[in-house]
Amino acid sequence: MRAFLFLLVFVAPLLAAPPNIILVMSDDQGYGDAGYTGHRTLKTPHLDAMARASVEFRHFHAGAPVCSPTRASVLTGRHPFRGNVPNHGHYLRPEETTLAEILRGAGYLTGHFGKWHVGSVQKESPCSPGGQGFPSAPSRRATCRSGR
Repeated sequence: MRAFLFLLVFVAPLLAAPPNIILVMSDDQGYGDAGYTGHRTLKTPHLDAMARASVEFRHFHAGAPVCSPTRASVLTGRHPFRGNVPNHGHYLRPEETTLAEILRGAGYLTGHFGKWHVGSVQKESPCSPGGQGFPSAPSRRATCRSGR
């Protein structure tokens, strides 16, 4: 993750235009569950088109076997326990630096669409998408009720 961030922050500004970054994270979708990875039944034309026009990172590991800790580890580059999200129902620590915050510091616009599950989605919460580097995020209402 650090090497990736180094490339984004220090090498990307030297390019004519910084690359667009789209990180798609879906629940319960295996590596082979898309047309561009060879699935014979599932049709994913939009993902297939994105893959054809993109650089793909195919060697990717989740930080945990369930959604919330994995999201926390992808957002922070840290083990889920370090960010206070060992399982569902815990909030990401407000003081954690997220990938979105780093990208915003490098001049990127950031957006989050869909399930958050690492904190509250209430605008005033420091654990909301807005508090973690996504200023506008039409997220689904969180099911977490923990105040941690």
